[in-house]
Amino acid sequence: MEVNDYLARAIDARSIDQLRSEHCRKFLLTFRKKEVEEKFSKERDQMLEAYFVCAAISFCGIAIVHLLLKIDLISFAIDCAGAFVTLFILVSVLADKSMCLPSSFRRLSRQITSSRRVCQAIACLMICSLFLTAIGPLVLRRDSSSLANHPLQNNASDRPFDFGEMLKVNITRKVRNDVPSEYFHLCVMLVIISCAAFQQLTTGLRTVVLGTIVGVYLVLMFVVFTDTFGTSFTELSSSSIGVPNSLLIAVVLIITALALIMHGQQTEATSRLDFLWKLQATEEKEEMEHLQAYNKKLLANILPVHVADHFMKMDKNNDELYHEQCDYVCILFATIPNFSEFYVELEANNEGVECLRLLNEIIADFDEILGENQFRDIEKIKSTGSTYMAASGLTKSSSDMRNFRHVAAMADFALRLREQLVYVNEHSFNNFKIRIGINIGPVVAGVIGARKPQYDIWGNAVNVASRMDSTGELDKIQVTKDVFHVLEPKGYPLTCRGKINVKGKGEMVTYFLNGYSRDRVQQERPNEIF
Repeated sequence: MEVNDYLARAIDARSIDQLRSEHCRKFLLTFRKKEVEEKFSKERDQMLEAYFVCAAISFCGIAIVHLLLKIDLISFAIDCAGAFVTLFILVSVLADKSMCLPSSFRRLSRQITSSRRVCQAIACLMICSLFLTAIGPLVLRRDSSSLANHPLQNNASDRPFDFGEMLKVNITRKVRNDVPSEYFHLCVMLVIISCAAFQQLTTGLRTVVLGTIVGVYLVLMFVVFTDTFGTSFTELSSSSIGVPNSLLIAVVLIITALALIMHGQQTEATSRLDFLWKLQATEEKEEMEHLQAYNKKLLANILPVHVADHFMKMDKNNDELYHEQCDYVCILFATIPNFSEFYVELEANNEGVECLRLLNEIIADFDEILGENQFRDIEKIKSTGSTYMAASGLTKSSSDMRNFRHVAAMADFALRLREQLVYVNEHSFNNFKIRIGINIGPVVAGVIGARKPQYDIWGNAVNVASRMDSTGELDKIQVTKDVFHVLEPKGYPLTCRGKINVKGKGEMVTYFLNGYSRDRVQQERPNEIF
């Protein structure tokens, strides 16, 4: 049931309508959460260069139309200014991928293209440049009545001859009847279509831009240049056809703008939903990585790190038993033999819970010591009752067959355990005693159990180490002769106990480890002379 509920919630979360209604506003489509909108605004549009290239192609089309129609010099100057603006914007956007330009210019281009808001502002500037270029010849155009009433024509006898004004009149007269109004309709339509190419524009901004273009052009058609377009009230009312062409053009422009606004809204909705899915996928990936790291850490608390890595990388369908042969492992057993005397079940100690709490603190202190960097090669095998078991040299990287550092680390660890128990006794007002046994030799390491796996080691060396513990003396560390041959050259003080009877082994010569090596003591107390 829990799995089905989870899947149902996951499917609902990916429902387009629900996702859009939960995270986006109805018309503007902006995200309800400011932090999500901020992330979206910083995401770079992969098709950004294509948008500006399409707009540049549209400008080239408008300029070619103007050249073919032989526009006047002032309109040509406007086209040149528009060409400069278009080229500068295009180079600024494309400079990021051009290695031949200066690095400072490429850095500026990278800053521009990395922000959606800046790109939207530049897109609006380019659209305005296209629109001004398209209607430039129209704004400079004059009707015949204005030319007839020109001061130069009416008052020629009253004023001196002005060559500049005469040139302006001639230029204006040239364009008066040579440029049909239909070309302006087509150029403005091309500007409107170019606006649709900029997919990074928001729905609100696109609506404002297209509404402004259509509104300004309709004002020019029906208010300012009525004679040019034939849109005066008299001409519209006396039209022989049912609907005048100018009204049809106005309807076409408005419908085209509305269609492009709706198309842009759908495109933006898809883009924002894709961003949401990408954001959710990234969050789920991070959550999965966090969960995997948590599982790995949890598994590392049960198994050694190298064994946990083996199981994490292993095929799930592989039921092969994990085992490995270790040639020179140092094994430690540490027991608190008088803890059983301390443990009693009374109402005063919550039926023995407080006794177990103290034992848990002792074992936790031992584990904390094991976490120190100098004991990184030592692995805790298990703790059973009041017995603590650890081993070193279980991997090739930790087994030092030349200097036997893993054996020396185990000896230092045993001494630290004894010191820690003394500290616990001082603060808990108890008199716990510890008994430690150490041995070295080959072992077989492996994992037993499928549902509750447990890492353990087996071998004759393990049995002897256990015997060193059980036959040892309180507050002393008993080691075998093999351990003595490793530690004695390193300066560890050891005392020969003599021969003792070990179950299953007969008589064995053992030694007591009394303290740290001379080198460590000299480092801690450099002024002391031995």
